[in-house]
Parts: sequence; structure tokens; C-alpha cells
Amino acid sequence: MTFNKVQGGISLFQYVMFISQVQIGVGMMTLPTDLAEVAGTDGWISILLGWIAAIVISLVIVRIMSRQPAETIYDLFFRYLGRGLGACAVLLFILYCLFVFTIAILVKIHITQTWVLPQTPNFFLMLLFMIPILMLVHFGVNILVRYVEFVGLGTIVIIPLFFIAMKGGHLIHLLPVLKEGWLPVFQGVKTTVLSFLGFELAFILYPLLRQKNKAAKGIIIANTITMCMQMLVVITCYIQFNPYQILTYIWPTLDLFETVEFPFVERIEVIFTAFYLFLISTSGIPYLYTAIAGIERLFGDSIREKAMLVLGLGYIVSAFIYNPTFYQVNQMQKWGGNIGMFVAYLFPIAFWLYAGVVDRIRRWDKT
Repeated sequence: MTFNKVQGGISLFQYVMFISQVQIGVGMMTLPTDLAEVAGTDGWISILLGWIAAIVISLVIVRIMSRQPAETIYDLFFRYLGRGLGACAVLLFILYCLFVFTIAILVKIHITQTWVLPQTPNFFLMLLFMIPILMLVHFGVNILVRYVEFVGLGTIVIIPLFFIAMKGGHLIHLLPVLKEGWLPVFQGVKTTVLSFLGFELAFILYPLLRQKNKAAKGIIIANTITMCMQMLVVITCYIQFNPYQILTYIWPTLDLFETVEFPFVERIEVIFTAFYLFLISTSGIPYLYTAIAGIERLFGDSIREKAMLVLGLGYIVSAFIYNPTFYQVNQMQKWGGNIGMFVAYLFPIAFWLYAGVVDRIRRWDKT
């Protein structure tokens, strides 16, 4: 698979930034409200538990990939499932990646129409976004990793804004802790699933990593960065808004910045939204890249450009005839969370056990 090759491999820092930037993005805007609906102001505890779960599964993925360090998950499908079942598994993984990318691009369009360009048609925004996305994917993982790295470093700029927003809040909104017991907290862990999705792309990144012995350390750091960002966003919103008020907001993270004022700029939330669009792009583009890599693995190098053209035109044409509402996009996000629960959390465990049994049987056959 030539599409997934990069000269010299990627560094540990790029590996960490790639995974954490995929995770930080789509879910961050609605996570405070989504968690408050289930776990109340104890949602921050759900994030800690979701972080532990993400790390455990991430380490399972690293163990799977360490069996054949030079191969991606697509190669492992064929190795362990055979030609027919392997092709079906690759196809399912491609569909999953395209679905997550679709959610990311629709959220991006919806936020742009709501906060920045309300009069701009849906299809025009789709065209505007798809051109640079296809260019990034076209140039392969080398350019994509550098883009994600650049946006990731830029994320540091917005962190002080959250601490400024905390000034007008009240810590008493977080008390009492565990007011409804542990059950809502555990239910809230499922809500964090979508926000931690992205570590499963280690299935593609692992063969590119130069220091494979540090893959486990890198993926733990990536998940920890994501957890810290989610914790900062959620606690800031909980402190700023009271437990009943936060349930009334659709985009609490953006509404948060309406309370922040500077003498040199009035609507800081619009500037934040413009920057946030870059963050969403780092969530969606890697999934499109992974899907294209899977198509190339199935049909060969010659199909890559045609696949990108067909997918790009498909998204633009679909934008002419389908303009989902916020509730429809929100429903897709919930479906994405449920599907991600199987693909990113349950599938690695099942595949790890299956591959272990297959390897053991093959060793017995040789002896």
C-alpha cells in the first residue's frame, strides 16, 4: 500500500499530536451539555473513567499491531481472516471511517452556518471545505501529519480563554459531588465514547512510527492530552453555568465565550468558532484518509485518484439535495458514538483474542 508510506516515518511527537487532534474536535462543542443531561455536574468523573477505558483499549490496539509491525489493520484483516472475510472487514472499516468523516463535515457546515455565515448555502460550504480536504488527502500522510501538528500547536492559543471564562463562574456549581450516586456517572461514560474516538487510527499509524517501542507511551500521552482538554472545557462550562442553565444550551462551549469581553474585540466567540473549524478538520480528514487507504488496499494504487474524485463529487452533490437540521446531525453523532463503541472499543479486544488463538494454532501446526 503506497498511499500509507511516508519517507523516514513519523516521530513520536507527530504520532501523539495526530491521535490527540483526531480526538479533540467534534465532541468538544456539545460534551458539557451531553454529560450534564446524563450525569449532571458529576460529568467530569465520567471523563476520567472514559479516559481509563480509552487507554486500556489503546494498549490492546498497540499489542495487536506489534504482532506484525510493518502492516496496517487492512493487511492484518487479510492475514488473519483470509481473502474473502478480510475484504469484507476492510470494507466495513472503510464505511465506518466515511461515516465518521461525514459526521465531522456536517458538524463543521452546521457550526459555520449558525455562527459565522448564516446566509451561505449548504452546498457552497461543502464545496469550500472539500477542495482543501481532498488536496490534503491527495498528498498523503506526510503532509497530513504536518497539518495536524500545526493545528495542534495552535490549540495552545485558545487554552487561556477558558481560564479567563472561569473568572465569572462559581465553584459551588460542582457541589455536592456524586449527588445522584455512581449510576449516572457510569452512564455518562458512554457519552464520552465519541469524544475519545480517534485512538483506533493507531491501526494505520503504527507501521509509520519510527520508535515503535514507544507506541504505548505515545498513545497514553495522546489520550491524556484529550482528557485534559475535555476536563478543562467541561469544568469551565459547569462553573460558568448553573446545573439547570447548561441544559438549555446547544453549543455551550461557544456560548461560554459570549461572556468573555476584551476592549479590542467584541465577539470573541466568532473568532473562536473560526479557529474551531480547523480543529474539526483534524478530526474528520484523517478518517477520510484512512478510508482512501483502505480502498487502495482493496483495489490497488490506480483506483486512489478516482475514488477521491468520486467521494468528493458525491459529498458536494449530496449537499445540493440534503441539508440536515441540527437535531438530525445530533442524531448522527449519537449513532456514531454507538458504532464507535463497537469498532473502537469492542472490536480490538475481539480481534486481539482471535489473532492470539490463530497465531498459537499456526505455531502448533509448524511444530
